[in-house]
Amino acid sequence: MRRPILVVFLLAFACAATWAGGARESAASSSGRGKYLAAQGIIVPASEVKVDSYIASIDYHYPKPTEGVGVSIYTGHRQVSSGGQEELIQIGIQGPETRFEDLAPMNLVFVIDHSGSMGDKDKLEWVKRAFQVFIKRVRDGDFVSLVVFNDTAQVLFPSTRMDSAEKRLRFRTAVESLDANGGTNLLSGLKLGYEQAMTNFRGGFTNRVLFLTDGKDNQDHSIQLLHMAKSYGDTGINVSTIGVGESFDLELMNDLAVQGGGSSRFIADMKQMEQMFGSDLDRMLVPAARDVKMKLNLLRGVDLLGTWGYENTVRADTISYSLPTLHHRDYETILAWVRVEPTAALGSRSLATFSLTYHDLAGAPHALGPYPVEVEVVASEAPVAGFSDATVLRSGTMLHFAQTLSKIGQQYYSGSADERTMRSCLDLSVAMRKELRNSSLRLEESGFDDEIGILARYIQVLGKDLTLKDEETSRISKDEEIASPAPERSLEENLGNLFREILLEMRSKREGTIAVSGFTMKRENQPQLVSFLNEQGLVELAKVKNLQVVERDRLDAVMKEQKLSLSDLMDTAKAISVGQVLSAQFILTGSVIEMPRSVVIFARIVNVETAEVESAAQVIVPKGSEVSSLL
Repeated sequence: MRRPILVVFLLAFACAATWAGGARESAASSSGRGKYLAAQGIIVPASEVKVDSYIASIDYHYPKPTEGVGVSIYTGHRQVSSGGQEELIQIGIQGPETRFEDLAPMNLVFVIDHSGSMGDKDKLEWVKRAFQVFIKRVRDGDFVSLVVFNDTAQVLFPSTRMDSAEKRLRFRTAVESLDANGGTNLLSGLKLGYEQAMTNFRGGFTNRVLFLTDGKDNQDHSIQLLHMAKSYGDTGINVSTIGVGESFDLELMNDLAVQGGGSSRFIADMKQMEQMFGSDLDRMLVPAARDVKMKLNLLRGVDLLGTWGYENTVRADTISYSLPTLHHRDYETILAWVRVEPTAALGSRSLATFSLTYHDLAGAPHALGPYPVEVEVVASEAPVAGFSDATVLRSGTMLHFAQTLSKIGQQYYSGSADERTMRSCLDLSVAMRKELRNSSLRLEESGFDDEIGILARYIQVLGKDLTLKDEETSRISKDEEIASPAPERSLEENLGNLFREILLEMRSKREGTIAVSGFTMKRENQPQLVSFLNEQGLVELAKVKNLQVVERDRLDAVMKEQKLSLSDLMDTAKAISVGQVLSAQFILTGSVIEMPRSVVIFARIVNVETAEVESAAQVIVPKGSEVSSLL
């Protein structure tokens, strides 16, 4: 049975994926470093591509819990084939949100590396700028200390309650005095930082050391560092690590954060640094739940192929995950790639159940679930191409991107840097860039700009390695066409899959109103194919009993009043504004993109109130005689 392209690539790399816990690569430490290295023209080594980190770097906008910890469950397809298929399960864990002003007071110690290398590329200037953001956010009841280190460590600003303008000015002055010189003694810096944290250690406070460095230790003190982090973590003083630069010891800093009960970040530029010290400070520092234990139980006929996200153990059909600390307002993600065996039973089916336990900050235990992971089994030998759920489309694309980077890194540094190897790396880069562009188009967002930028840089580097002419490298970079995963399918079959997939979720919604803005192409005159798609969309929507379709003349009247054309509605924001005027809960919009050898047809249903993509699907149709006649 044919599989979607995305499925084929994912399975090809699944065996090489890292199964380490996401806590070891918490947030964007690895993905941020990948962006930084690529900008320097460096192919990222496979050892530095932590798959969990790339998955965790995306904000999937999980629903905010009204209290406690929130759980959201998604599958890549709302329908699965009765003939069996692979499926991606995504589980989102969302920390609670409280106003920053209402959070528990903080006892913070910043331990900053000011060795000579911190003067390179303005890294120390990033720190100074970020502290200007931080000092405006810190509250009067918070304690702050600043420790700096190079070959030795010193307290530049002792632990002080920041309850006056004079104290804040003294802190700014201390920060501005920082200069870069000397070597790197991580142990002396961390030790003095913990001592400052003990000065005003208090129960009920967030007691945290933030450890920032760009390099490796002058001596190997890793055992002492990890032991110290574990010991202080057990007493209630956690450590979070922040890395900058090319020489940052990624593994040690991740391990240090894990042992110290904190999180780890890699900062690629000044904007990220300012954001972390400002609007994202609570996500880095403030715990919301501890000792989070999760279980995914696969039901009969479902086999595990791979899983990512946090320390885990697999016993029979149960995967157990653990997360030491869930931070305030933070989001965490688990992915499980499974194989669903063929079945004769059609209709609703549970693939798995998910449950979660945790302790709140007062030590009280909580249990959530079990939650079912449900899909609809339909009579079909093969699913449509790609993921229809917008959330899983984001995570699945990022998963494949990280696996591709790892594959490229393995080949590039394999020791056999011949033309064939370089060409393979280039082909992987081009194919993945196409997939990222395709996903961006389906989601109508710029969510993968950084990843596309990394691969664009890879293509330049590999083009030079292969001594390609600039014109050829440019041509390769601009090629965005993806081959059809099922070239033998007719247009009718493709459209049947497209509409069935995108509308399945809507059948489970409460009664509501949907407006159909229709499909469009970037052409002055819309071809017959667009009219055919719009008519087919209305026919399929009429079959969904709980949805009332807005009459076309009302839609035309609103568009005329707002001086909009059909092509304007390719912009989701404009489509939503039309839906709002029509008092519709949802709006169906789509686009047709003509490629040299195929036509890509996207369809999406957007929630007018939240602006979130409820469902997205696509088909890639070869330009046979039938399609060409409609163009």
